[in-house]
Amino acid sequence: MNPENIKNLADAVKDYFSQYELEDLCRRFGIVLNYSGTSPNLRRLAGDILSNPDTDQNRQFLHTLISALLKRCQEQIQNTTREDNLYHQQMILQLNQLKQSLSPDKADATVPESFPEPGESIRSNLAEFFGRAGTAVTVVDADPAAGTLDCLQEVAHPIRLLTKEPKGGFDQNFIRVLKTLHERGKTIKLRLHPDIHDRVILFNRRCWLAGGPLKDAANTPFTLIEVVDNRDVISDRVENMWQAAEILIIG
Repeated sequence: MNPENIKNLADAVKDYFSQYELEDLCRRFGIVLNYSGTSPNLRRLAGDILSNPDTDQNRQFLHTLISALLKRCQEQIQNTTREDNLYHQQMILQLNQLKQSLSPDKADATVPESFPEPGESIRSNLAEFFGRAGTAVTVVDADPAAGTLDCLQEVAHPIRLLTKEPKGGFDQNFIRVLKTLHERGKTIKLRLHPDIHDRVILFNRRCWLAGGPLKDAANTPFTLIEVVDNRDVISDRVENMWQAAEILIIG
């Protein structure tokens, strides 16, 4: 059971379903809905369902729920400004990735870059993907680790990593690998911004949204989706955040 899937499903239900609609859907399928105070405990609901997704009851519930979430997410993209719909595009990617992991034979083929089989081959494929960069590479990721840097080892141009300060500080292995890459001549600039939520990759005047953290690419299915229409909007937003971010120097 992938904690990232639990979080993504709970967040999507919170954003796109009212409490009444969720309660009604759970009643229809006989799903137990627990509460935290007067509000549904969405993390527990998602965890309970995703821990056993193959029963008829849970499978039908998930199919109905995810289909409705994807539809509502797409409606939000169509009805909001280009500046505001990055979150919904990221959510569609995450929901499609969840759908693929549950029913790989029926998944929507909506992503141009797909790394569906967990294992070190994913990370090597991602390293090859980043190695195609003919310009500087910008990675926006709220939770980088040593595995993130492994994906960037073949980049021949400067790398900008925009993230936020983790509560317990950066993992020591991440710091060690970062220092090693610096010693090998890699140019990696790290900046911190408190408002990092999405996962964005920019290079070669192209833009992608990542369906999960790069650090976990060897352990879970991983997908990228290229953003075309909103590329300049997202690039400008990332650039503004980069300029406003705190410069972090790791010696």
